[in-house]
Amino acid sequence: MTAKVERLVNLTVALLEARAPMSLGEIRRRTGYYRTADPASGRRMFERDKDDLRRLGVPVETRTLVHGEEQGYLVPRDAYELPDVDLTGEEVAALALAVRVTGAEGTPLALAKLAARAPDPAELSAAAATRVELEPEAVEDVAELVLQRVPVRFRYRTADGTTGSRTVDAYGVVQRRAAWYLVGRDHDRDAVRAFRLDRMQDRPEPVGPPGAFELPSDLDVAAAVRGPEFAGVTVELAVSPYATWTIELRGGRDTGRRTDDGWPIWELDGLHPVRDRSWVLGLGADVEVLAPPELRRSVVEALRTVAATAGTDAP
Repeated sequence: MTAKVERLVNLTVALLEARAPMSLGEIRRRTGYYRTADPASGRRMFERDKDDLRRLGVPVETRTLVHGEEQGYLVPRDAYELPDVDLTGEEVAALALAVRVTGAEGTPLALAKLAARAPDPAELSAAAATRVELEPEAVEDVAELVLQRVPVRFRYRTADGTTGSRTVDAYGVVQRRAAWYLVGRDHDRDAVRAFRLDRMQDRPEPVGPPGAFELPSDLDVAAAVRGPEFAGVTVELAVSPYATWTIELRGGRDTGRRTDDGWPIWELDGLHPVRDRSWVLGLGADVEVLAPPELRRSVVEALRTVAATAGTDAP
């Protein structure tokens, strides 16, 4: 853990444990930080840390102290802590399986506490352990630079395989669909762009001083990776009994109609005809796209391509 990250964590803990707003002097005594020969320098360091915590989502509040005009600081627990988690037995079992799959260690006690709160206690033991090795993410490589507002440079491989150098004002890091992205202003394009961390060909290096840029007032890092809003389309699928559960999980509804082969016809709302096509293809022969015609043609062409690549005849 870097010195600054450790300092931010300890500052958060101190502000959470405070029964009343603390002055900067009291924060110095409790944490041991911000004690500098020049008091103004210590104050500036504290203000930077306070602003960094707020950018990270920690609700640091500033209040006038009762006796005097000095400012006090604290983090209200009700604004910081998550609400109680109440899970069903099935949800606890699913969480336990997910923990085993990811190989997380030291979690049996936490899972036991969750299971004890479930209305229908779940059995957490498994016949065999399952483990998947996951590559560590490169978030730590850019987190400190994001906090310092430092421009970074790195080599980046785009989705089409081309590689080039990028210089970016590092605004923030966000996760979407199991992938981490650096969001910032691309100097070459003079626009906000998102870059997948697993496509960076080397470690991002700083190319400017701390505080080299200001964050836009309307910044929304999550919007940078969502892409343009799309209402989606309603899709009709003929579904085999083996795929019914996954259609239900996506919010599908049984229309009550059947195909000539007896398969039930389901409807799904809000599917993206491009982004969700891979999900439909992943269901293989257990679904048939009936509508809309454009998606049906696209899926059929993709299946024929796969079949031709495999050297088999497409049905």
